[in-house]
Amino acid sequence: MSDPRRSRLKKILGIVGSVAVATLAGYVLFRTFQRISLADVIANMRATSTSTLLLAAGCAAGAFSVLAAYEVAVVRYVKHCIGRAKPVVTALIAFPLGHAVGQTVLSGSALRYRMYAPAGFSATEVGATVLLCGMPYALAVGLLLDLALVFGAEQLAPLFRISSQWLFALGCLGLVKDAGYLLFVWLRKAPIRLGGWAVRLPTMRMTLLQIVVGVVDIVLIASVLYLLLPESARMPFLPFVAVYLASILVGVISHVPAGLGVLESMLLLLLPHVPPEQLLASVLLYRVIYEVLPLMMSLAIWSVYELVADDGARVRLIRPGAAQRPPTLP
Repeated sequence: MSDPRRSRLKKILGIVGSVAVATLAGYVLFRTFQRISLADVIANMRATSTSTLLLAAGCAAGAFSVLAAYEVAVVRYVKHCIGRAKPVVTALIAFPLGHAVGQTVLSGSALRYRMYAPAGFSATEVGATVLLCGMPYALAVGLLLDLALVFGAEQLAPLFRISSQWLFALGCLGLVKDAGYLLFVWLRKAPIRLGGWAVRLPTMRMTLLQIVVGVVDIVLIASVLYLLLPESARMPFLPFVAVYLASILVGVISHVPAGLGVLESMLLLLLPHVPPEQLLASVLLYRVIYEVLPLMMSLAIWSVYELVADDGARVRLIRPGAAQRPPTLP
């Protein structure tokens, strides 16, 4: 099969898969709301204690703070030091916005080019920054899921409808994969060639930093929802991380922005013993704390930046030559 036909087939299959996942999620939610009342969901949201909400908000703030600190390290790794303020501001805008839009790579690329090009970054350096900023999450998802399958196989078996032996074996296989990647990074010195591109792997030190940042980030994010769950859903934290990540991954596959509806449907399927009105109340609060409020804050930060920064939109409009012109994209 020729490359254009193969590419078109992959695109069609991807669209069909995304539509199928989104349709199934909609069906699950439709059936669920036939059995519950929206008033019950709102009542359960109001019943959540203030201390729990504040603790969950603290976990969300901690997650974004870790990502902002990591962005500073990435910028220094790619372009030495351009200060801390711009990377921190960029991270606090890019991560919430990218998560809400659902196209993290595309939105992160455009925003980071807008922020870093005036500081002298080339398009290649911006691309490297975007790639490095996305790697902690990708590495940590696999590692935490593998650890959860190994150490929580007994608790996860009835939820995933797979025997604990198979889950344990899959987790061990995944840990071998994780160790193999570290070994590959350690041994591989030459760049990896992808078509016409040559990609140099991060150093071992940067890779270990990525894993630590990703693990801390996901643990804090998962803790937001874990704290908001009702008592009927309580389980050990590590198995819950596996349930959470499985639900998130299905949302990513569906390409629905922020996995809207898909996350809820997956949790309803994986936690059938939890009253649905309580579970949906917890997920809605999770979305408000981790998605809605950070998105509003990121838009506010972006607006203030464009008004007061030396390379902001206000300066460009008033004095077009005052701000440094970014290099032209190749």
